[in-house]
Amino acid sequence: MLKTILQNFHLEKIFWIIKTKLKYMILIGLIVGAITGGGSFLFRQDIYAAQISLYVYSKPDYVNDNGINLSSSDLSEASSLLNSYMQILKSRSFLTSIIEEAELDPRYYTPAYLAKNIQASAVGGTAVFKVTVYDPNPYNAMIIANTIGALAPDKIISIVKSGGIEVLDEAILPTLPYKSTSVKLMALIGVFAGGVLSALFFLIRGLMDTRYRRIYEIEDMFNIPILGMVPLVEKKREDGKPDVMLSPDSEFVLKEAYNDIRTNLLFLGGNACPVFAVTGADYSEGKTTNSINVAISFSMMGKKTLLIDADMRNGNIAEEFKITEKKGLSDYLANLAELNINREVMPNLDVITTGTYPPNPTDLLLSDKWKRMINNFKGKYEVIIIDTPAIGVVADGVEINNVANAFIVVIREMATRFEREELIIRRLEAVDANICGFIYNGISAKSEDFNHKEYVNGGEYGKRSTASV
Repeated sequence: MLKTILQNFHLEKIFWIIKTKLKYMILIGLIVGAITGGGSFLFRQDIYAAQISLYVYSKPDYVNDNGINLSSSDLSEASSLLNSYMQILKSRSFLTSIIEEAELDPRYYTPAYLAKNIQASAVGGTAVFKVTVYDPNPYNAMIIANTIGALAPDKIISIVKSGGIEVLDEAILPTLPYKSTSVKLMALIGVFAGGVLSALFFLIRGLMDTRYRRIYEIEDMFNIPILGMVPLVEKKREDGKPDVMLSPDSEFVLKEAYNDIRTNLLFLGGNACPVFAVTGADYSEGKTTNSINVAISFSMMGKKTLLIDADMRNGNIAEEFKITEKKGLSDYLANLAELNINREVMPNLDVITTGTYPPNPTDLLLSDKWKRMINNFKGKYEVIIIDTPAIGVVADGVEINNVANAFIVVIREMATRFEREELIIRRLEAVDANICGFIYNGISAKSEDFNHKEYVNGGEYGKRSTASV
């Protein structure tokens, strides 16, 4: 998992994930915010505060003597007793007596609970300190505070043995909450948390998605050129399927894509009749379609071209060209029939279909008869295109290396995965196959990598262009 994320990590992809999933992040954030806000509204809790004021004397006799005038030394001495008094108020024995005296429910009110919800603080420069009790029940808050006032003088004096304490102000019943659960704050926290968590989820999921999305992802992995980019075709045939077959009536961008591929293949040169094997990692990547269209592109240029369907497990070139003859390559190689070459599909293009699906396709592609057949055709044609099985599925396609000058590997945008492509490249390199380049198939017209996006649906140049493919 970590290896995949690191291999797939790129700032551009992170920004793309955020851009494409932003509306979902916002939606999830709003939903979580609504849930947390609604939950806090339904289960919100108000806290009430009840407070009493206590006065500390330096001598016990001063408590009941109204005629005494306290000196500054008396105040200083009384203030020094405050810390001791406040510690006693939070002692376990004193809090237990509070629970018993106030007749509180011991299941909910424990010394630990009271210690956490009772605060005592001194008033600066005086011998006064205040005790505040916090509780969801306003009546209980008042009862607890006043019980402290009733028990504290005797309890404190019995322990400290010095000074005195007197209640100045008793607690009254609080009518307004001291603190309430903020529904707005909880909703905002929910929105933020939902947005952040959903962003992390989409980022991890996106970085774990190893489907090719941009050209740079191929270039980062392999030192193999891109022969061309074939756009995603939106034009439909009568049966509702995409009209991906190349023809003079095809869209300008489709014809131009195969012009680029054909030109790059011509520049490879070096052979009077080059033999190109077209393959891919998996089925449904457009391997067969590209085999057909590359062959058609050469034939429309005027080159005598032979297209061979060597995928003897899943070949469907006969179906694409509506060829009804059942006998084909497998029948010839197995010595079951004469070689059937279809010469009527279109000018300059001959086709050999796969024929009957055999039980031993690998053996047939390793036979001397197969090699002699290709060598013989090199003297009759200018270009030979072989549609091979998907190498990531079966090993038959690798065996084509015994006759092919170069392999063309098809990658389909948002379909082919990194690990599958790496697998087949390693298989081809293991047999010293010459990989001449990739065809990047099914690229979106909106992609930043697409060279002809301005000519989608014809464009002004496409409408004026009368150049043949």
